[in-house]
Order: sequence, then C-alpha cells, then structure tokens
Amino acid sequence: MRAIHNRQGLRIAAAAVAGLLLWMGASSPPQVRAERLPDNGWRLLAVAFPDDRDVELAMGGAERTLTSKGLAKVNWENNVASVELNLEGLPGPAEAGWTAAQYVLWAVDNEKRTMNLGPVPASGSKAELSVQVPFRIFGLLVTAEKNPQTSSPSTAVALESLLPTDPRLVVPVFRVNLTLAP
Repeated sequence: MRAIHNRQGLRIAAAAVAGLLLWMGASSPPQVRAERLPDNGWRLLAVAFPDDRDVELAMGGAERTLTSKGLAKVNWENNVASVELNLEGLPGPAEAGWTAAQYVLWAVDNEKRTMNLGPVPASGSKAELSVQVPFRIFGLLVTAEKNPQTSSPSTAVALESLLPTDPRLVVPVFRVNLTLAP
C-alpha cells in the first residue's frame, strides 16, 4: 500500500514540476532578435544610444553570409551618432549568390525611416567604414545592392546589428518591422 502512495506522490510531483516549467516558459519574455519576415519584411533591432558613451553593437550575418561578423562602435554626442564599423568574413555579393555589385550600409530608426550611409568598401573579406547618423535610435543593415545610391534597402541582407555587447548596459531596444525592396 505504501508503494502505491509513493508512486502516486511521485506522479503528482512530476505533474506539478511539468506544470511549473510550462508556466515559466509561457511567462518568460519573448526573445529579442532580428529576423526575416514574410512579404519582403525584416525585423531589425533599433537601439537608443545614451549620451557621450561608446556602445558596441555586434553585427551578425544573415542566411547567405552566416560566417560574416563585425562590430559597430557608436557614440551619440552633439545630436549625431558617430559609427565606426569593422566587418570580417564578408564574401563578395556574387560569391553570396546575389547579382548586386556593392554592399551598402543602412541606418533604420524606430519610425522605419531608412538612411543610405554609403557603400561598404571591402578589401578582401574585411571592411571598415566611419559614418555619422542623425538618428539617436537606430539599427544597422548591410545589404547587397545593384545601385549603391538606391533609396531603400533590398531583401539581400548580408549583415544586421544585434544587441549591445556590454551585458551591464541597459538601454531601450525597439523591434522595427521593415519592408525591404524586392
């Protein structure tokens, strides 16, 4: 009789633990990440940059450029963000399977405004670029473009900015759902 009660007790305890784990999973905050969306969409993370502080954003490769990575150092001062971008492992657009001729760096703010920051000058698989951005809240995209002076980013996303690298830094981060040019 005692063995039956122990088995029932174990079953009840296991069910309680399973329920608790299920509840914890359902109540945990959603993951924050950038990603491709249906219908030429892209979800980008836009960071609100604090005054006079260097913030480093990791840059991660997209589907065709998974091994590409980089770092964007951003400093907001005097109503402008200075960005120093260093990329590595970036294949040429043709190597990645795109018909585009050039990579272009974009800033995208939390209001979905995009700004072409210019072509990314690649030297082999590395690239460095310094630019200024008038947005205080923004994320970065690198896309492959046929015309480097185009006014909107294409779906050929090579790299995207991710979260700040400093785990102690607490800043607002916005998810921006953007429609890209086909």
